Amino acid sequence: MVHTPLRRRGTHRPIHIRWWCSALVLPAAAGLLVAMQPTQAVEQGPASVPGESPATGNQSSVTGGALFGGNVPLIREEPVLGRRLAIVRIYAHIGDTFPGVNRQFLAAGSTALVSMDSSGTSYAAIAAGLDDGPITAFLRSVNQAAIQYHLPAIYVSFEHEPDNPKHFPLGTPLQFVQAWDHVHHLAGADHLDWKAGGRLHWIWIVLHSAFGKGLATQFWPGVNEVAAIGVDGYDSLDCQPPASGWHIPPPSTPGAIFNPAIRFAESKGGLPVFISEWGGDNQGPAGAQPRFIQQMQSYVTSNREIAAALYWDSSGPTCDYVLANPAALSAMATMAQSGALQGHVTAPSRWCEACARLIRLSRPVQWARTR
Repeated sequence: MVHTPLRRRGTHRPIHIRWWCSALVLPAAAGLLVAMQPTQAVEQGPASVPGESPATGNQSSVTGGALFGGNVPLIREEPVLGRRLAIVRIYAHIGDTFPGVNRQFLAAGSTALVSMDSSGTSYAAIAAGLDDGPITAFLRSVNQAAIQYHLPAIYVSFEHEPDNPKHFPLGTPLQFVQAWDHVHHLAGADHLDWKAGGRLHWIWIVLHSAFGKGLATQFWPGVNEVAAIGVDGYDSLDCQPPASGWHIPPPSTPGAIFNPAIRFAESKGGLPVFISEWGGDNQGPAGAQPRFIQQMQSYVTSNREIAAALYWDSSGPTCDYVLANPAALSAMATMAQSGALQGHVTAPSRWCEACARLIRLSRPVQWARTR
């Protein structure tokens, strides 16, 4: 194909664009322009962080549906599920090493959603740089693991569920945001963030109840520092001992649990949503667990904003979400094979951002082909 240079009307200086925008780039840039159009939320969303701009593009790098995954115990069910988990939930703390024992599933091709929580250091101290050394070392090891195992992205979260009362001693919501800002800045300055040449995508994770209680806005760090909204939710009461005094009313359906998170993501320009933990309690009425799994399959299928769904195949002091019976395992296997949960991770299209910027600059200009 012969590529004819373009020139502005009234000038003779050709502007060649072949080197930065190939035939593959143009469709992606067009999609980005569509994503840049204002999103009309179903309901008025929470207030934005001052100065933040709407989210644009495929922040999560997930295509082809939602990622199907879960915590490490769910890996043992892969033979029954008939597939490998696309994403595995990892819980770590500042000062831990990575990937450690998790290298096995990374080598098998699964990506990870990794929490990097405080080991007891306050948010104020983290924001002041007290843990910069171990934080940077941990994030570097996560990014290096993505490179070593040929993973286009690994997802990270600083202090998942900061709205959980057990994390309140670390500081106030504002101090959490300041700590998140600092940690995110460290990753960007070290070229570990996906927008800075690395492979780390940031998932901000809170409990599902935070979106209904107004806590989500208090802990929100802004769209410029978040690739996807993360939400943890279950079909039963929380797993805390009754003496803790912390109880979340049991929602009845996936919509009741996760719709507020989706509306919050819509209010932020259409950010994708990661259901970073979900589970059906096997201690409920007979058939309740497999029925809830079936409902979740339908829910994810109907809500394309969901980029990942990770099942928590474990138990707590007052609950049990383990897939312990054949009916539940069968329902989960059906969900695992669903077309809506065949998502995969692709390399971020950083060059598309350059395309979009140049296209925006060229909007007022009329173009004509030279002969």
